[in-house]
Amino acid sequence: MMDEPDYYAALNISPDATPDDIKRAYRQLARQHHPDAKGQASSTSLLFRQTQEAYELLSHPIKRAAYDRRQAEAGHSLQAAFRLKIQTSRTAMPVLDAEQIVYVLYEVSAGKIDKQSPRLPLNMCLVLDRSTSMQGARLEQTKAAAQRTIDTLTADDTLGVVTFSDKAEIVWPCQPLTDPIRAKARVSAIQASGGTEILQGLNAGLAELSKRSQVNTVSHLILLTDGQTYGDEERCLALALEAKEQHIGISALGIGEDWNDSLLDELASRSGGSSQYIASAGDIQRFLRERLQGLGAVYGDNLRLSVKMPDGVFLKNAFKLSPYLQRLNLENGGDLSLGILQADSAATGLLEFVVGSHSAGTQRLAQIELIGDIPARKIFGERLQYDLTLPFDPEANPTAPAPPNILSALAKISIFQMQEGAWQALEKGDIASATRRLETMATRLLDMGEHQLARAALLEAGRLVRSGNLSPAGRKAIKYGTRSLSLLTLKEREP
Repeated sequence: MMDEPDYYAALNISPDATPDDIKRAYRQLARQHHPDAKGQASSTSLLFRQTQEAYELLSHPIKRAAYDRRQAEAGHSLQAAFRLKIQTSRTAMPVLDAEQIVYVLYEVSAGKIDKQSPRLPLNMCLVLDRSTSMQGARLEQTKAAAQRTIDTLTADDTLGVVTFSDKAEIVWPCQPLTDPIRAKARVSAIQASGGTEILQGLNAGLAELSKRSQVNTVSHLILLTDGQTYGDEERCLALALEAKEQHIGISALGIGEDWNDSLLDELASRSGGSSQYIASAGDIQRFLRERLQGLGAVYGDNLRLSVKMPDGVFLKNAFKLSPYLQRLNLENGGDLSLGILQADSAATGLLEFVVGSHSAGTQRLAQIELIGDIPARKIFGERLQYDLTLPFDPEANPTAPAPPNILSALAKISIFQMQEGAWQALEKGDIASATRRLETMATRLLDMGEHQLARAALLEAGRLVRSGNLSPAGRKAIKYGTRSLSLLTLKEREP
């Protein structure tokens, strides 16, 4: 781990900042933290000394170049395979006997990319529900989406199509699309019948993908279903873990109201994929097209944050904010799984640390290590390390507001947690508590300008009061709408 402070972070600037950027940032922070402005002796301000130290080094071309070389050796440079930006809710911690909360907003993005390099080939399998409940518009739209996918893929890609009801059928084996007309004809012939056994489809789809899986391809299974499977849920989840070990992601698209959202969410989470709610059959093609675009832009795979903390600090909550909001749990003794990283967008998230009493001075709160693969470069297990340190200053303001983008993220996480609390209250039979949470959610959403989602929450709150139940469609609309709230990405604050 690097022992030097992050001087760029100390001035709230990026490593590619110009000399003028450095000067402007220093002047702003110097005015803010100058001891005279606080009415205290100049020797007591840790923040002011930290700001001066950062400016003295970064404003000196030779010292800055040497510092940048040392940062590059530790993986902290614009030439690194990944970029990791960290922003904390505080620039300094007050010295208190009580525990304190620190929020850390992280942003992971691709390193320097050769803009002319082609995208990675896709090795994909569509696993389509053809049970009786899919009959009609749902199946027709699903087949149209599959045929559009065939038109979208290139000769470098491989595609398989599997259908399932109470048994699986391989409609088109995983192979290069050298005969797209024949492949589309096979898809067109799919007919609805039978029950819903997701395990059958997953087994067949993963077996097809494994035949063509290579280190320099993006292997992904896309499951579309409108029903619930019974009795095989645990085996489905075990398959998702096996898929992750083979670097195969699973994305699950649930159509209509009657599918098991908990199962599909967990399938996606365990394998590093994503899950979506499709309210009507007409949206199937759009959701599948968006998922294909995301897979076509994959830069990093198997991304994870390893978080290690000293005594007196613990991680209370962890969230991924993009592409949608989800709670993260520590795996393998301290890893947070982030899944894939697209070349054209960042992966953002928020960590909530509880910090115990510390003495004055700069203290290390955590060691954060980003680990991931870059299949296009044949790089595996790439690591980027970051020491999270903060000064503890007896004069620091304990009520200082957090940066606006952290406050924005917290507002949306708060709404996400409210809907989680509403479902938990319902499971316990506490209808009054669930209703209050939905009504509070609606108020917050209205304040944020999310009128459609606020209306859905109010409708379901009213339904709870009248009948004691939620509608399946309303519950899914609230759950997936809440986690898809737009979030600000981490940006450098302008001086």
